[in-house]
Amino acid sequence: MLFHTPAFAVFIVTLVGVLLIVRSDDLRKLILLGASYLFYMWWNPIFVLPLLTTTVIDYQVGRMLEHEERPRRRRSLLVFSLIANLGLLAYFKYYNFFIESVSAAAHAAGFDFSPVLSRLILPVGISFYTFHTMSYTIDVYKREIPVCRSPLRFALFITFFPVLVAGPILRARQFLPELERPIRLRLTPGIVMLIVRGLAKKVLIADNVGGFADVIFKHPERWPSVIIWLATIAFAVQIYCDFSGYSDIARALAAAFGFEIPLNFDRPYAAHNPSEFWRRWHISLSTWLRDYLYIPLGGNRNGQLQTYRNLLITMLLGGLWHGASWNFVLWGLLHGTMLSVHRFWREWRGEAKTVGRTAQFVSWIALQYCVLVTWIVFRVTDTQKMFIALRKFVLFDWNFHIFNLGLGENSFGFTIAVLTAFILLHYAGWRWGELDARIAGAPLPVAVFACALIAMSFVFFWPMAEKPFIYFQF
Repeated sequence: MLFHTPAFAVFIVTLVGVLLIVRSDDLRKLILLGASYLFYMWWNPIFVLPLLTTTVIDYQVGRMLEHEERPRRRRSLLVFSLIANLGLLAYFKYYNFFIESVSAAAHAAGFDFSPVLSRLILPVGISFYTFHTMSYTIDVYKREIPVCRSPLRFALFITFFPVLVAGPILRARQFLPELERPIRLRLTPGIVMLIVRGLAKKVLIADNVGGFADVIFKHPERWPSVIIWLATIAFAVQIYCDFSGYSDIARALAAAFGFEIPLNFDRPYAAHNPSEFWRRWHISLSTWLRDYLYIPLGGNRNGQLQTYRNLLITMLLGGLWHGASWNFVLWGLLHGTMLSVHRFWREWRGEAKTVGRTAQFVSWIALQYCVLVTWIVFRVTDTQKMFIALRKFVLFDWNFHIFNLGLGENSFGFTIAVLTAFILLHYAGWRWGELDARIAGAPLPVAVFACALIAMSFVFFWPMAEKPFIYFQF
């Protein structure tokens, strides 16, 4: 069930209607839990089995940790929880990848190895809810949060439908306290406009530029460098608007039920260095990896070489979290390298108190270039086509004969127009504040006029085909 479909509109209206009738908060939470399971089972009812499994296991492990004082026994409970969660994730998401990689290595070494591959479909959102529940057991083990004694609230924390399949990744310490409060249904202008902003990002921008990137990267060998550059920029805008659009809608839906979930994006393309980029991009994942992987590995406490190692391991595993493919591993490794190089440069050069505008602009350009290179690695899963696209991106061929190439004037021109609109709107939001918030707080005639323009945009530019959110596959 996608946020931008009629089925979801019926789902959310029905859910709100039922909650308005019910007065008991426990019953409201039970209805919300049931609706979350229905939302998740819409794709495939069988998907609910691993979700139920991890919920039951970690609830019981948490209750056992509450009464267990023996250190060895506590470690055993934590290890059991981690093996169960990561085992499910590894089987559904990485089993075939691992077997195919071993098979390829065996054949390269001259051995005949033809294993049986799994035919199971990857449960949608498993990477997200696995990290939800792991945060709980780890924090309970470290005695940083109290044990959740309510199976209803714990299950709702794991299963809350706005964030279940594509985040943001919720921490137990963030969301379980929210569930202690009663559900308070509300629909403010700010919530409505945040939903509108998310939908506009997804259907008006991401889906309309994504088709161009799909065509170009399907056969990168056919196109000159300037088209590869345009397709790369189109994908960079697509994945940002697609994912941040989902996060905006998720935050708005949570707020409509009286819950607050964390910001997941903060204008990442305004960053000037790799560290700042990861403080702005997919914040819930980057902070999760920092707190539960990078710091336990040693962080930056044991010297420069250990710090660089920890950065590379963290980002490599962060890349693998995105998908069972070597291009994601390479993507993570590239970002880990960028973070390590930036840290080395900062330590060697020293922290400057003031940085001139020229230096800021140069660092911004350099970062955008590097990020675009990594987006090619992320987007093009075929290794041969990936290196073709990278070669044309890096070794610019200066061929500007872009017409009569079969692109279609409407597709090419419309993509340029949408990218231009994105840049202008993005700049306006940075310069004068988020436009949805300004519209929500504007005088009524101004707000009505702005909403009419947005409605017309939806009518004329809503794509014909429904496209799932990109991060559903992760």
